[in-house]
Amino acid sequence: MGFKIEEEACGAQADCRADQRAALEGTPGFRSPACEEEDFSHVRRVAVIGAGVAGLQVANLLHQVGIRCVIFERSAEVGGVWRENYADFGLQVPRQLYQFPGFPWPADGKWELFPTGAQVQEYIRRYAREFDIYECCKLETAVLQVSPKQGASARGWSVKYQTEGLAPAVEEFDFLVMATGMYSSHPHMPVAPGIEVFKGQILHSCTFTDRKVAAGKRVVVVGGGKSAVDNAVAAAKEGKSAVLLCREAHWPVPRYLANLVPFQWGTYSRFGHSTLPMHHAEPACSRWLHWLLTPLKWLWWRIVELLFWCQFRLPREQLPKSRIEVDLFSGGQILTYEFRDMCRRGQIKYALGAISRFHEDGVVLKDGSKLEADMVIYGTGFAKSYDIFDKSSVQPMLDLERDGLWLYRNMIPARLRDLAFIGCEVSTFNNILTHGLQALWLQRLLTGKLRLPCSGDMQAEVGRDQAWKRSWMPASSARASIWQLHMMRYHDGLVADMGERCKRKGWNVLAEVFAPYCAGDYDDLFGLGAGSDTCEARALAATNEAAVKMLS
Repeated sequence: MGFKIEEEACGAQADCRADQRAALEGTPGFRSPACEEEDFSHVRRVAVIGAGVAGLQVANLLHQVGIRCVIFERSAEVGGVWRENYADFGLQVPRQLYQFPGFPWPADGKWELFPTGAQVQEYIRRYAREFDIYECCKLETAVLQVSPKQGASARGWSVKYQTEGLAPAVEEFDFLVMATGMYSSHPHMPVAPGIEVFKGQILHSCTFTDRKVAAGKRVVVVGGGKSAVDNAVAAAKEGKSAVLLCREAHWPVPRYLANLVPFQWGTYSRFGHSTLPMHHAEPACSRWLHWLLTPLKWLWWRIVELLFWCQFRLPREQLPKSRIEVDLFSGGQILTYEFRDMCRRGQIKYALGAISRFHEDGVVLKDGSKLEADMVIYGTGFAKSYDIFDKSSVQPMLDLERDGLWLYRNMIPARLRDLAFIGCEVSTFNNILTHGLQALWLQRLLTGKLRLPCSGDMQAEVGRDQAWKRSWMPASSARASIWQLHMMRYHDGLVADMGERCKRKGWNVLAEVFAPYCAGDYDDLFGLGAGSDTCEARALAATNEAAVKMLS
């Protein structure tokens, strides 16, 4: 989700970036602000960086229309964050809410309702095998740098990479897709002074992969998100003691509302979306209804807060200060009662505060109190990095600000051509579906079935999203990417761009309003089904590959 930032004006930074952009106009990769229709008929070969659920779907959908892809993956296996993660990690939603569009969980597998991380990884590997995606993967290959092809009229990108054990190499592609995910960059560890005298061990949640390393130790877990809570639970099962230390409390969401109704009926439905802060693109009649029903919306969320307070029996120190309809956009977490029960039994202690400094046997908080510790685990998220882009010529063209990277439809940089970010600059409560819809949107774009607005219009739309989010959404380094419960609005926008029906429940009005949306509602948009690879697609891919060889 990203970490908190101080809310401050970015005018000086924006002016500086504007000067840099003006100096770079006309350089390779630059998209002219003039309203010219952009053509992608030159795209026959695409570089995809990252073999997580986003990169795999991009490769599959582009292969279906004859566009060849090469996936660069620095690890030895596909799967992204599901390949390996913190101890006892797994899905926080039922598996039906985390599946590839057009590829349900195979019936022959023994999957839990809330699958473990290992089960999710196996499901992802099955998807890759089913569609022969391994054939286009360069595993154990790190991308060192990407840059636009040189030349006034050149299109595409040069990718410098290095496979383990081999010398660096460079290849050229017609289009570049960044699919590195939201949580694949450098761990964010706001380590306090004094670590040199601390006798214990300091870890990030992504390296806390075996809870047995906490055996017999006094563990302090820093952070208030889902990973920090899971780390505290895992550490408490093995350690001598466990403390969860966070700056502020966040609202937990139960798997079952009132212990009866699956949570997705309130969070994955159009009804749930309608109770949120209004989106800026709502039509006039909808705006009037939102205004008219504001008191009822307020009352609804206070009832939800009361319900969750009762279900989790939240003590005073764990009661969030933020309203739940806002807090869900900064710390939303779907939890079982395990953390609650371990706190009540004294297995986990909960503390509000921040570390001021380390000492030999623990940490000193900013209020002067001390916590003894042999191990400190930071569940504080990840810091995004764009270092593979040249800092002097490419990064200034990205709308990168303190609250994230602002992109058209959370995918397309308004000022750079032949580049898309799929799955790495967007966060919803159903990321795998979101990534699939983004990949399909990109497929339609590259095959001419969808047209981009001109650069100026894209910048204007990004500006509207920016102003809307900054008017009410909590400040964080990932605010640009966050949609969370507003995912219905985001998905509707992508589907509308593609000229398809936004409302997917047929004539059942009640289902359309109250039933949760999932990948199955969009299956008909995804063309070829699992296991099919038509002669037409194969022939088109072969023709394009031959053309690439002739041109190289």
